[in-house]
Amino acid sequence: MKNKHINEALKQRSLKDCKELLKKWDTLAANMKEVPTGVPIILPDILLVSKSGAGRTYFINLLAEYLGDKSCLLDFYGDVKYFEFMLNYCAPSEHFSEIQRLMSEVDNAGGFRSEYRGIVFIDIDEWYDHFEEKHFLSFMEYLSDNSDDWLVVLSLSGKSEEKTACAESVISSFLRIERINIETPTATELVEFVETRLSAYGLSLKLGAKSVIFESLKLICRSKYFDGYKTAKMLVQDIAYHAYSSGVKGRAALSESDVEAFKKDGEYIQRMILKIKKTGKIGF
Repeated sequence: MKNKHINEALKQRSLKDCKELLKKWDTLAANMKEVPTGVPIILPDILLVSKSGAGRTYFINLLAEYLGDKSCLLDFYGDVKYFEFMLNYCAPSEHFSEIQRLMSEVDNAGGFRSEYRGIVFIDIDEWYDHFEEKHFLSFMEYLSDNSDDWLVVLSLSGKSEEKTACAESVISSFLRIERINIETPTATELVEFVETRLSAYGLSLKLGAKSVIFESLKLICRSKYFDGYKTAKMLVQDIAYHAYSSGVKGRAALSESDVEAFKKDGEYIQRMILKIKKTGKIGF
């Protein structure tokens, strides 16, 4: 892959399945030199299985970035490359309005073009015990009939392999799917992520500073609602903000004293842990 950022990301153990998938797609793209416009997307849809904190939004960002360079696989059209949709549970006896709600989101994603071609990221966790109920089957049938222009990514937390296998079986009756598992990143992987993202701001970490951030990330990782790369991205932005607003100039290697505000027992990290505990996971 030519994209340096994607290649760096795919070195992470947690994205092993993603790496194998994109290697196959590289071969696919190389063998599909020219494809007429308007044909259905040939890519299989994805069943993404991950635990909280594994970085599902990070995965979907990588996927969108990768496909942005592969117009023969997916030629994006609309206001956004992807959008996220939470499929709310609805009992069999109740009116089911989720299909109409998804249609509205697709219209919004298409914008003034009134057409959308891109990634539709759907969290189906609320249906974990209900994959064979009529409303879920109706939703799958709708996706099957209307998703020629979409790459559908169905997301599950993987709490039970037996139920995940049930979901995979049901969904396979309606969609061509490939299952991808992503694991929760380790503190070591997150430090590497922080260093890579800080470099975009012209910053690096000296050994002492790296040790401070590593210890803080180990503590954050143990929080029940830790949100993986999303949390690490916020940390990167705050480190850069703190550094430059405190007098650091130009490209700089941050010392331990430069990141003292981000020590594990400091106010910032303790506040972040408290915030995670109080609010839970936001988004995906």
